[in-house]
Amino acid sequence: MIVDVDVLVVGAGPAGSTLAALLARRGVSVLVVEADPEVYPLPRAAHLDGETARTLRETGAWNDERVSSTENRGMDFLTADHRLLLRMTSPATQPGCLPNSNFFHQPSLDRAMRVAAESRGATLMLGARVTGFEDHGKHVTVDIESLDGSRSTRTASWLVGCCGARSFVRKTLGVTQTDLDFDEPWLVIDLLLKEPPSGEPLRAWQVCDPARPHTIVPMLAPRKRFEFMLLPGEDPDEMNRPEVVERLMAPYQAPGSAEIERSAVYRFHGLIADEWRRGRVLLAGDAAHQMPPFLGQGMCSGIRDAANLAWKLSAILGGADESLINTYQSERSPHVRSIIESAVGFGRIICTLDPDVAASRDAAMLAAREADPSDREEQGTPIVGLSELRTESGGRPMSDGMVGGRLIDDLHGGRWLVVRRHAGIDVDGVPASLGAVVIEPEAADDAAARLLDNSGCDLVVVRPDRLVFGAGGEALIALARAAERFGL
Repeated sequence: MIVDVDVLVVGAGPAGSTLAALLARRGVSVLVVEADPEVYPLPRAAHLDGETARTLRETGAWNDERVSSTENRGMDFLTADHRLLLRMTSPATQPGCLPNSNFFHQPSLDRAMRVAAESRGATLMLGARVTGFEDHGKHVTVDIESLDGSRSTRTASWLVGCCGARSFVRKTLGVTQTDLDFDEPWLVIDLLLKEPPSGEPLRAWQVCDPARPHTIVPMLAPRKRFEFMLLPGEDPDEMNRPEVVERLMAPYQAPGSAEIERSAVYRFHGLIADEWRRGRVLLAGDAAHQMPPFLGQGMCSGIRDAANLAWKLSAILGGADESLINTYQSERSPHVRSIIESAVGFGRIICTLDPDVAASRDAAMLAAREADPSDREEQGTPIVGLSELRTESGGRPMSDGMVGGRLIDDLHGGRWLVVRRHAGIDVDGVPASLGAVVIEPEAADDAAARLLDNSGCDLVVVRPDRLVFGAGGEALIALARAAERFGL
């Protein structure tokens, strides 16, 4: 059957727009169906890491002049009286690399991501919603209703639900979720400052106050965010009243010094879908997982889903074996679960309400800091789950930066990449069908050299999503096996 489109994406949020742009960049025909005709005008996500910024740079969204960001220097954990319990510092940015941690304004980024998707050839159907779908084995039919009441049906080879925490696609499939035992209501307040902030570091504060745990995020000027945990029995509507909001912020923000852009109560969850694929229907982003915001990894995780899916769907549509897509959940689910568990762990530290437990926690952490006052460098995200598309030595992003005056990401270009120490190292074992790019370092400390040094080998194979497939001669053997297994 001739389909209308290769991939139909439900939802034009960060995950959906990124997936559409990455697929279209690879020549895949994409239709994105989004219920909201306009970008949501208020900030929600506020942080993204360097790995995510690199994916957005690949789509063109990060280079858009309308997108503003500022480097985040880390996060402080404080007692109720603001004694420093723990300082986590973002790693220093290497020359030519994107910052490892960034604050940004989501509405402007969302607009840039939609522009990036359309400029690469994706079609966005805004003001329309998916009302039903049916998987026919070789294609999916999708029923769509527009705001004007008109209805249509489209056929697609694949359907991807990027439709948020209340995902219509997930619920229609009946996919269950595993609860990682975190469910707390928090009041989130976004401010527009009337005067530039002074004397405040560009780092988030986690104030571990048993009377009311709270978070302060500097965001991008003139914005600032407060998050206050609701206590047992408190009414969300009552806590969201302007006079209550002003009272909560009073220790930090003088009355009248800022305009409240938004205040709303959210429930911070730790959830993960038990199935990320059923037939030709897939889940990504918040439809597949939700996490507390304490590590700023919610949006980042959805964009990683998109990067993982894009090259695999493109390969399948180009003739690779359909079983290739089974590696999506096996790689992404353990990775996301580990991040959620870490975020929940931080949440349990921050959300302690028992004064005695909090006092013991503070005493132990203050003693540890006195014994070793050095900052803790923020660690990168865990490696992706093991699959036939990565070896034991793989699973992490390749190094960012320059090689001979060009970004290594530009040399990579969304293709397979082989980095070798020198031209004398034989790479004849790389299947020609992969169209792999082969490069060598041009300086002792460039991005290619760092990648090799970090692996401890003279050869590294990198996947189209910039994740390391493997290192050394064993990687070449495994690569040939994977290419044959999946028809790459």
